[in-house]
Amino acid sequence: MKKAFFILCLCILTSLASCTRKWEYKVVRIEGVDTVKVKYRKEPISPLVFEGRMELLDSIGKEGWELVTSFTEEETVFPNFGRDEYHTGIKTNTRTKAVNFVFKRRR
Repeated sequence: MKKAFFILCLCILTSLASCTRKWEYKVVRIEGVDTVKVKYRKEPISPLVFEGRMELLDSIGKEGWELVTSFTEEETVFPNFGRDEYHTGIKTNTRTKAVNFVFKRRR
């Protein structure tokens, strides 16, 4: 009976301790790199490149940060500013500009 009571108290204390844990959050924004810098062209625009950032993400993980979620930011690629010569035809008009990673760790 004493053993069961002790285990019950231990479980209650453990659950209370887990409820009071505090977290800190960090957002890391990684922008893509445009490999071709041309203001106006008729061919489809190339996507941005997000290479060479694994070292950054690895270092964040080594600091104890855990990835919670990620989200992207979009940008307009072919703005026409009300003039048809800037953007003609049916084209994809947006692309991913940046990727945001949300991390958390215990304080």
